[in-house]
Amino acid sequence: MSAPGLQGLRPWIMQRISAVYIALSLIYFALCLLSGVSFSAGGWAAWVATPVNNIALGLFLLAVLWHAWIGVRDVVLDYLPNVMARILALSLVGLVLLGSALWGLKALFMVAVK
Repeated sequence: MSAPGLQGLRPWIMQRISAVYIALSLIYFALCLLSGVSFSAGGWAAWVATPVNNIALGLFLLAVLWHAWIGVRDVVLDYLPNVMARILALSLVGLVLLGSALWGLKALFMVAVK
């Protein structure tokens, strides 16, 4: 059981950690783009098929979705006073984010160099 004053600290820290990873990932992706990654479909597929880039993109996707979940959850908890409305809103958001995660990870697993 956590202390009464620390209930929002864990999500706050998790959101900051995910924000740092998102920022570092965007810098890495920009540097890769500036280094000459081809804009063609084959060039992008080859870049994403590299294990380091594929894992980095997968973690980036999960960090963005986790960051979004924490933010939307806090907004819903702050501004929806009705408990049933909260449950419905959080369930819908959770399903959309879960579906997005599964779809994105499936796309990353299907990438292969031709």
